[in-house]
Amino acid sequence: MSEPPISQYVDVGAVPWQERYPGVHWKVLWEDPVRKARAILIRYEAGATIPRHRHVGDEQIFVLEGSVSDDTGTCTAGNYARRPPGCVHAVASKTGALVLAITTGPTEPL
Repeated sequence: MSEPPISQYVDVGAVPWQERYPGVHWKVLWEDPVRKARAILIRYEAGATIPRHRHVGDEQIFVLEGSVSDDTGTCTAGNYARRPPGCVHAVASKTGALVLAITTGPTEPL
């Protein structure tokens, strides 16, 4: 009988920030390359944007600080948004934000 999987803990402070887009930095906290799933901490500087793209898989976000907006609305601190597979949008943060994103697939630039 094999051992069951164990909890994984991440020292978030030890994971380096990577600039993904100008003013948008992220830390990949967990990744499953087979399922193409990830947990990502994303920091937006004030005025930063992520260009228009399509989600191949699902994306769920929880805004920890600040707010982020897309074509359909704004998600503020303490709130949650889901982008289903096929969703097309651009993302911006007027004042800056810290967001936890859980994804189940890549994105395609448009």
